[in-house]
Amino acid sequence: MVANAPASPATAGPALPWASFGPILAIHFLGTLGFSLAVPFLVFIVADLGGADWTYGLVGATYSAFQFIGAPVLGQWSDRSGRRPVLVASQVGTLAAWLLFLFALSMPMTRVAEFAGATLTLPLLLVFAARALDGATGGNISVANAYVADLTRDRPSDVRQVAFGRMGMAASLGFVIGPAAAGLLGGTEWGPRLPIAIAAGFAAATTLAIIWLLREPRGRCPNGPPPPGAIESGLNQQTKPCDKATQKRVLRDAVRRRPVALVLAATFILFLGFNFFFAGFPVHAAGVYGWSTTELGAFFAILSGMMVVAQGPVLGFVSKHASRRVVFGAGIALLGLALVSFTLPAGPVSYVGAACYALGNGLSWPTFQARVAEIAGDDQGTVQGATTSASSLASITGLLLGAFLYPTMREQLFYVAAALFAVVFVLTPVWFPRAGEANA
Repeated sequence: MVANAPASPATAGPALPWASFGPILAIHFLGTLGFSLAVPFLVFIVADLGGADWTYGLVGATYSAFQFIGAPVLGQWSDRSGRRPVLVASQVGTLAAWLLFLFALSMPMTRVAEFAGATLTLPLLLVFAARALDGATGGNISVANAYVADLTRDRPSDVRQVAFGRMGMAASLGFVIGPAAAGLLGGTEWGPRLPIAIAAGFAAATTLAIIWLLREPRGRCPNGPPPPGAIESGLNQQTKPCDKATQKRVLRDAVRRRPVALVLAATFILFLGFNFFFAGFPVHAAGVYGWSTTELGAFFAILSGMMVVAQGPVLGFVSKHASRRVVFGAGIALLGLALVSFTLPAGPVSYVGAACYALGNGLSWPTFQARVAEIAGDDQGTVQGATTSASSLASITGLLLGAFLYPTMREQLFYVAAALFAVVFVLTPVWFPRAGEANA
């Protein structure tokens, strides 16, 4: 197991070359940008198509539920057949999902049934189908994480930590630009059709970028991947497994390993806390703070912008001067502090809380992802898929339970989320044992 002590400048090693790492960053950014372009309109689209208040939450849960199913499948598939072909196939699925979404908005409002105050129309059912398809293929984040883990297999721990921070930066940057662009695009005569069409265009561009720019990482096969056949060579693809043993590994064997089971538990607790926050804060900001949609959007844009800085230069500096255990623990403590600050009256303290949240997330989550990559070993896709499923299950639970609890608990829900982060903080030595304490 790699020790938790920070690498010294002499052993830190060179940064990852742009030729190998740049394409996956660009792909991650484009994918997030496309997703965030359309999400701001989803609640209005669901209402226009006949949905009730509960329907929007169910649409969000549908995405997470199918991601929960799809992530382990895609992860194991990538362990057997390679990261690149799975990323291509899953991105094609995302493109198909956005096109189905766009088709739903062009259909006549054909009524199917009435249920719990909602009118179930054929376009609304197609929106559900599109979100299910996107969720099932959206588990490719686990494959992208496995790709980064492969690239950093033989690199020092701080390089791997920073690499996952760069992935977080790409996603955060997409969430900064996407909603702002959506506001401009949605004001045209095409309404939400334009941002959704552009999201489909980004999915198509990402698919082409994977085909032409991405190369199968050698880290997945320490002795080098086997030579491709004639068909694979013609498609510039690498679709063969590294070895026969890889094909025999299954998810059950991986999660039986104690370190894997521990990070799955930590992932669930972390995402449960995150989603309690996201379920309650928009309602809290509108009802208690009195913020408008514009003010709430500005808050999240500022939060995402600060997260870009935290996941980039701040994490890069801190990872060279502190152990992963310290970096992770400090990040989790800041997240808890942020949640407590949101129970106070609106004002400058709200943005101090946003800064704590951004810094805490930027330090803790990439560090945790590096730990997951470390313990996954040769089962990167399988373990990354399992962690994505754990986060999806927590998202379903947190969003639905948080929406149910907030009307009665109000800001007390943030204390529940902070308590979950406190549990993770106390158990930091479990997630990040010192060398010799656990076999990773």
